[in-house]
Amino acid sequence: MYRRVGVIGVHPFYGPSGRLLAGAGPRSTGLISMAAYLTFWAVALVVAKRELDARWPKRQRACGSDDPALAVLRERFARGELDESQFRAMSRFLDEATGGAS
Repeated sequence: MYRRVGVIGVHPFYGPSGRLLAGAGPRSTGLISMAAYLTFWAVALVVAKRELDARWPKRQRACGSDDPALAVLRERFARGELDESQFRAMSRFLDEATGGAS
């Protein structure tokens, strides 16, 4: 199955094809082979990315706020521990305490 090209034994698929070099084979064989390789790697990369994203999802930031106190306040409001008036009063207090930097 293997043949020798120079000093190295090469599989016929990877070595120079006598039929193609002589012009007897179809010229589209190289393009089809290249398209198959590109398709294979494109599919492999998409599958690998999906698997990696499923195993290690990206963490989402809490509403774009860097203030951890405001994040905790939002979580407590979402859980129902605070009503709307309490949430607004506390968030106003935090906003004033940080100098309105939110």
